[in-house]
Amino acid sequence: MVNAKKQFSESELLEIETAIIQAEERTSAEIVVAVSTESGRYDRGECHFGVVVSILALVLFNLLNALFIDHELSFFEVGLPFYWQLAVVVAGYVVGIMIASLNIKMRMLLGTPEEVEEEVAKGARLVFLEEVLSSQRLGGAVLIYLSLAECRVAVMVDDRIKSAMGKNCNDLVTDTQNRIVRLIGEGRLSTALAAGVELIGTRLEKNVPYREDNINELPNHVVLIHPRP
Repeated sequence: MVNAKKQFSESELLEIETAIIQAEERTSAEIVVAVSTESGRYDRGECHFGVVVSILALVLFNLLNALFIDHELSFFEVGLPFYWQLAVVVAGYVVGIMIASLNIKMRMLLGTPEEVEEEVAKGARLVFLEEVLSSQRLGGAVLIYLSLAECRVAVMVDDRIKSAMGKNCNDLVTDTQNRIVRLIGEGRLSTALAAGVELIGTRLEKNVPYREDNINELPNHVVLIHPRP
């Protein structure tokens, strides 16, 4: 099972933290990297999975009843008593929910892409609120949020960065997301996140330059979250 707190080695965390330090030497903005095991509970998908398992269990038990019990009636006329069918449906539903609760991939299986995107965006906003907006930032801040189970990346910026970057702000967010996603598909997560941090530092260097009186207001360590924000 994926666990954000066990995903990275010490050397990989150091790689990302070094990239943050180097990027913040070029800009007064604070860069925060957060990695979460998952972003949503996906209760709806869990219930849907329970329904599917209960239907399959009902069909299976009726087949077994028809095949192994000697009946003079035809297959379509043979069936379990109503109370047994009810018990199979309830038990199948409960078992399905229990199985899905142990594996987020199963909970997501019957969800929609829109639901996944919504949960990742919600998780990113929560981390942004807790790790960024709750702290004082003279030069603004950028959050890189990676949700492992959903394989999704979200980049968020505060109002100071939006004001400084103007119309280029959307390009900053989109380009950073695309670079991280592309590199995740090619190699290690730490390399992809470090590359995203480096891109942010390069883009912000002109519009949000480093100041000699700049104070490192937010910690440079990677925020690891399990199971979800």
